[in-house]
Amino acid sequence: MSGGADRHRVALEIEVDAGQALVEPGEWDLDDLAAALRDGVARPRRVIRGRVTDEERDRLSRTLDEWAGDVDEVLGLHWMVSDSPHAMIRPADGAPKPSLETLVELQALAAQMRRLAERLRGERL
Repeated sequence: MSGGADRHRVALEIEVDAGQALVEPGEWDLDDLAAALRDGVARPRRVIRGRVTDEERDRLSRTLDEWAGDVDEVLGLHWMVSDSPHAMIRPADGAPKPSLETLVELQALAAQMRRLAERLRGERL
């Protein structure tokens, strides 16, 4: 019994030999990527963790909603760290930290993205 194939989105960072690719890597289709990997023109370097957005097929409203969620998630960590010098999660010594003004502005941006996403949903986008 087969349940059918599941689809997953992954982002792959590749290294491409300069001058070896006939087509700009950003313009490759799946066959071009497979050929470049097979022929050694491109080498995988890492799988990028996080959201993979398909600008050609994803609804803009869903994309904005998901980006807002990503911003909220990162903000939550920064707020937790800025809340107490004894927080469980702490940035590395000397690591840059956003100012409170920046955190508040990002929070407002996430809220604006959600409002815009709702309006776009109403417009079926």
